Amino acid sequence: CRIENCDSCFSKDFCTKCKVGFYLHRGRCFEECPDGFAPLDETMECVEGCEVGHWSEWGICSRNNRTCGFKWGLETRTRQIVKKPAKDTIPCPTIAESRRCKMAMRHCPG
Repeated sequence: CRIENCDSCFSKDFCTKCKVGFYLHRGRCFEECPDGFAPLDETMECVEGCEVGHWSEWGICSRNNRTCGFKWGLETRTRQIVKKPAKDTIPCPTIAESRRCKMAMRHCPG
């Protein structure tokens, strides 16, 4: 077997079991799984991870569902899960985040 850090091979160029501490991915052994893949510790394999889309624009600054009447509010942005992970135990990154913002109108009209 020519594959570095491999314990057993299917052929000279394709590993089927890596040495302890290494993850198997497409016939090769890695210390860490490549981008877009997640480690499965029980089998020491790299499987497709969770894929998320781009962040949306920040939403309107509001507080208690109002856009006026307060000095500070929160604005939120989101992103969608494009592809679910190969296994349910693999977590997806955050799909919503909020930050503090200054309200456009401190006092409500009227």
